[in-house]
Amino acid sequence: MASTVTSPPTSRGLSDELYLGRLRWDLLRPFPTQDAEDRRIGDATVSALRDLLREHVDPAVVDQTRQLPEELPELLRQGGFFGLTIAAEFGGLALSPMNALRVVEVAASWSPAVAWMLAISNGLGSGCYLPLLDEGPLRELVLAAVRAGAISGSADTEVGGAANSGRATTAVPVEDGAAYLISGEKIFIGNAPLAGLVDVSAKVEHDGVEQIRIFFVPTDSPGVRVASRQDFMGLHGASMGVLRFDQVRVPAEQLLPASNDQWRDEPELVRLAVLGRMLIIASPSLAIAKLCLAWSKEFVNRRVMDGRPLGEYDEIQRLVAQTAADVFAIESITQWGLLSGDLADKAPELTAAKNLTSVACWRVVDRTMSLLGGEGFETALSKARRGTTPLPVERFARDARGLRIAGGVDFLLDYWTALAAIDAGYRQPDSTPPAPEPAAKAVEDEPQDDASLSPRCREHLAHVRAESRALAELCGRLTRQYGVDALAEQEHRLVLIGRIGTALLGMAVVLARAAHLADQGNTVALDLADIACTEAAKDLAGLWPQLTDDPQPDYAAMSARVLGSDQMNFLLDGVITDLPPYGSIGEPAATDD
Repeated sequence: MASTVTSPPTSRGLSDELYLGRLRWDLLRPFPTQDAEDRRIGDATVSALRDLLREHVDPAVVDQTRQLPEELPELLRQGGFFGLTIAAEFGGLALSPMNALRVVEVAASWSPAVAWMLAISNGLGSGCYLPLLDEGPLRELVLAAVRAGAISGSADTEVGGAANSGRATTAVPVEDGAAYLISGEKIFIGNAPLAGLVDVSAKVEHDGVEQIRIFFVPTDSPGVRVASRQDFMGLHGASMGVLRFDQVRVPAEQLLPASNDQWRDEPELVRLAVLGRMLIIASPSLAIAKLCLAWSKEFVNRRVMDGRPLGEYDEIQRLVAQTAADVFAIESITQWGLLSGDLADKAPELTAAKNLTSVACWRVVDRTMSLLGGEGFETALSKARRGTTPLPVERFARDARGLRIAGGVDFLLDYWTALAAIDAGYRQPDSTPPAPEPAAKAVEDEPQDDASLSPRCREHLAHVRAESRALAELCGRLTRQYGVDALAEQEHRLVLIGRIGTALLGMAVVLARAAHLADQGNTVALDLADIACTEAAKDLAGLWPQLTDDPQPDYAAMSARVLGSDQMNFLLDGVITDLPPYGSIGEPAATDD
């Protein structure tokens, strides 16, 4: 499954409209809520997984050994947890996407390694493709794996990086097209050491034209090898690995049908990609942020400084309140994204949601480490040895940092988000630059207020509208000046634009959820939204000045000096840069499995 999602939705959505200067409040209100019966169904599965994890998984041991219990995959299979959204007729639990996210969330609160195993199999696994498959051998292959409760995964990322549009892995047709021979190497493959079936992206040449196609390959096929396990700096215990394919024969019927070579633009593939990213990134981001809020509460309530409760200090109050507001914001994004409308139509919003959730989670963790002081940076084991509460902030900080990278590093997501929105809203079929007037004029017909919001939240709503119009004016001016294709080369500028658009999207969703909850009598949500939007507005205020046309330093020339000459080597004086072979001092070097 591709890690990039830049294709336009089937209809213009909230994110694209923001880039055109319009806040479509009708796409946010009424704010979607989970059906009570659906939530009850999810509660049972969440409870069952919680009990299983408490009984069989010691998260501290997993972190230290980087290994999950051997019996865990089978226990999860017996509970149906590898088929969360699969129809009951195929042996799945038939959960809604929202309930699937809740299941992965509870797993992440105990062990992110378990959460990733479940998220990858349920978000990117072979069973997710069933809605795309007609009756035939491929459908039967996938169904057999699903009915057996097999773990699966997606073999897409290569050594060159998943962000590349091409693939080095090749699939060569043989036997007059009856089969293909796949050769290549895939890295960072989730569930690689455990998966029974993986989908593999590979380059195929037909009539001189290269296409990227997806093949379904049983991992026990001759020529498939798990070359090594891979360990992350965080997420210890996650089953990641390198898969190598050496002339692996795959029957042609195991090739995913596609109408053309735009493999990442197929609506169903887009839907799978965005759901997978929500399960893999948003679920643990929400879980970790909630844990940090609980730890902050526990720590502040038991600490006293100079005879004064820690919670009475102004700065401490601000930190705690900001964490609560970030949790509210992350939860608002996940709920709106998964409960309203078709996931493929929300590809731009759910692509932006990756940063809205993971970057907010990182803010929360970093803030919590500072709040806890020495108890934040200290390991849980060390805390336990000296008799204080062993809050595992350090462990989850490592995990949270990885979430900003997985599924596309944060600055690249900002770039993709801005480029997709500008391409969808400002590219003209006849190359005529768009006029700025229609976007600004359309705002006049939109409702400008929401009576359910507090006065301060109404000000935030007005601010989002004003910032959206400014964003549209900027995008219109830049596309008229450079054109969409030339603008795409201005990567840093698009990163900044993407951050602005993403921040506005987050503010709008948070305000809409707060208005909805206020309608239900929960007015504290308005205070949470006020804090979240106040902080977001500060970030926006810092982004706009960076988009100035004022002369800039020559970053390219400096980079060329660093990369292409010895001119800047004086900056490296005094450090050892030639590292010895890993593990050569004191212990044998690590080898592949």
